[in-house]
Amino acid sequence: MAEMKLTYFNGRGRAELTRLLFTQAKRSFTDCRVEGEEWTKLKPSTPKGQLPILEVDGKVLCESMAIARFVAKELGLFGSSNLEAAVCDMMIESVNDILLICVDRMFKAKTEEEKAASDEKLATGFECFEKFVAAEKKGKFILGDQVSIADVAIFVAQEFVSKSVPHFKLDHATINSIAKEFSSQSHIDEYLKARPESMF
Repeated sequence: MAEMKLTYFNGRGRAELTRLLFTQAKRSFTDCRVEGEEWTKLKPSTPKGQLPILEVDGKVLCESMAIARFVAKELGLFGSSNLEAAVCDMMIESVNDILLICVDRMFKAKTEEEKAASDEKLATGFECFEKFVAAEKKGKFILGDQVSIADVAIFVAQEFVSKSVPHFKLDHATINSIAKEFSSQSHIDEYLKARPESMF
């Protein structure tokens, strides 16, 4: 299999889903983390002047979700049929909806009223997502007893919400169950404990 190099800032952000996919599959990759002057020098050579990028056999891929989907497919984490892949895509898009609410709250909600409105929107979104996940879950994980990108995305969403909106109660049984099953795997637990500490 081709050597892969993932380049992003020294944080979780838009690259952590892909890092966790590599880790889940126990697939080695180069985890390149850039800061300050390194990024200033690198930026002009990137396809769109942004990170993350993934280098595969001389080809440079950009856009975080395109990268994550590519890696998941390469590593067998995108379901075993087009129908299962569609379920994975539904979960990914649902997670993105949740993350956008959190980002809006962090950067756009200035007043207490705006923050309260964002909190209500997040609560409604998570309640809807919980029902959706519960309806689709086929075993320990979304597609059964094997992890897919859907489960990794759910874990990433739960973790991001807990960091960005710490007062929000993550008391959604199905989502919590999937996140716990995923993160309690020995190789994932080891990675989570060893990765660099960052807010996001």
